[in-house]
Amino acid sequence: MEYAAVDESLRRGISPEFIGHLTSGVLLPVLERVRHDDTLSLEIRNGYVDIYYRGGRVLGIHDNGASGRFRAEFDTNYCNIDPAYRPTLPKEPPRSIASTDDAAEWVEVLASYKQVMDVFFSANPKLEREFEQLAERANAQHTIGEESDYLVLDIEYTQSSLACPGWASDCRFDMVGFRWPIAGKTRGCRLVTPVIMEMKVGDGVITSHPVGSEGKLSPGLLKHVLDIEAFLKPAPGEDMSAPYRLLREELQVIFRTKQALGLPTLPGTMADLEIEDLTPRPEVLFVLADHNPRSRKLANELERIARLPHGEHADYKVATVTYGGYAIFRNNVVPLEDFDATAKRG
Repeated sequence: MEYAAVDESLRRGISPEFIGHLTSGVLLPVLERVRHDDTLSLEIRNGYVDIYYRGGRVLGIHDNGASGRFRAEFDTNYCNIDPAYRPTLPKEPPRSIASTDDAAEWVEVLASYKQVMDVFFSANPKLEREFEQLAERANAQHTIGEESDYLVLDIEYTQSSLACPGWASDCRFDMVGFRWPIAGKTRGCRLVTPVIMEMKVGDGVITSHPVGSEGKLSPGLLKHVLDIEAFLKPAPGEDMSAPYRLLREELQVIFRTKQALGLPTLPGTMADLEIEDLTPRPEVLFVLADHNPRSRKLANELERIARLPHGEHADYKVATVTYGGYAIFRNNVVPLEDFDATAKRG
């Protein structure tokens, strides 16, 4: 089967002009708020940026094709909550940002929109996405972020199905980033490992089971392994798959863009670091939160995974933690087969 080349227009990244307007142009007030509010994270998309709060998008900013003008939006679906508890919404800011005053109006309403999302999430929790953002922050900011061995570069990562035509893989991952171990107080090694991370919160989402008339698997651990293996499997004669090659390129673009923006979701010690190369083989890391040790669901799912071929194209591991938290250290990352044995003993 022949696969078309990657469509370079369908990849994560924003234009130099967009970056310029964030760092010194009309969008600077928004960037400064993100830099000084660690409940927010700015993520790079295909020609636009999303700003997340508690794992939900509080503000999207799109390049609308006109020089110096950008389209801004808040997802009004978060307003679908009990009117008795819905905070009073402010006057809607301008949909088009063409000046720093326009951007400042969006900054002023963020607190109100965050309140709306707080009430929405109390009735409609999205814990995995919220924990993803916490993991991104824990591995980047403050003292612990400077010491962790992993870096989350994007949350809610997707690839357009049009980016790699003819590729039958599910390109949706909770988090993607780098394994970049620290030695002493520096990250001297510039050969870094791409990492695909999947977050699971509670045991209700651990198991993959058939859903719908077609019997497709729900997104438990087994389903993730099958999808990731399909994502990574090269075409005949190739050394890596087209979707994985695109992910590698996007990770480097995102890293350089976040450096240029001075975002706090990069450790300060990485502000000027350059990547020499990426390892050809990625790591897949499962981050399991709030597992009930009395439950057999995790052990049963790991037994199902062990019976199937896996690990041909990636190193599968599980992140454990020391006394809770989301900072990830290489000493606390266990190969999947070793974690399997531990789970069975438990």
